[in-house]
Amino acid sequence: MTGNLQAIGFLLTWVLGWGIGGSLIDAGLINAGVYSLDGGQLGTTITFTLWTLLWGGGGVKLYQRWTQPQKPDS
Repeated sequence: MTGNLQAIGFLLTWVLGWGIGGSLIDAGLINAGVYSLDGGQLGTTITFTLWTLLWGGGGVKLYQRWTQPQKPDS
C-alpha cells in the first residue's frame, strides 16, 4: 500500500471511529440518565470534548508508531 493510501485510510478510520464512538458514548450516558438533552447541551459538550482529546491522543500515538522509520536488521 502506498504512503498516501495508508494516510487516507488512517484518516478515514479515525474520523469514523471518532464519530461513531462519541455518538455511542453520548447515547449510553443519556439512556443511563447521567444527563438529558432537555437541560441543555452541557453533558454532550463535555462528552464531545473528553472523547475528542482521548481519541485524538490515541490517533497521534498510533500515527507516530506507524510512521517510525524501519530499523535495519543486524
